[in-house]
Amino acid sequence: MKKYILSFALLALVSTATLAQKKTAEERAQTATEMMEKNLGLNSEQKTAIYNAQLEKLKAMDALKAAAGKGNQPDAEQAKAISKKYNEVVKATLTDEQKAKQKELKAQQAATKAN
Repeated sequence: MKKYILSFALLALVSTATLAQKKTAEERAQTATEMMEKNLGLNSEQKTAIYNAQLEKLKAMDALKAAAGKGNQPDAEQAKAISKKYNEVVKATLTDEQKAKQKELKAQQAATKAN
């Protein structure tokens, strides 16, 4: 009986973890925008512009990955173009102070990954 309960609990845990990983592009864009709002102090206009750009980027990247097929790498040039378009919108949207803060945060993240 204990084996059945343990097996069921393990199955439930694995199922929950699997479902938690499948977020929609809208959810991922919302999460990323909220993090930027928190870290950079975005105003409502900036938040809307960043969210829309983030959503467009994520949908395009998802489509690119789907077109490549499971287990295949998406076209690097197209992915780079999608990211470049997003970065241009972010650059045009943020103030100089926010850009400096974003650069600082990216440097901290890179340092953390290096360790």
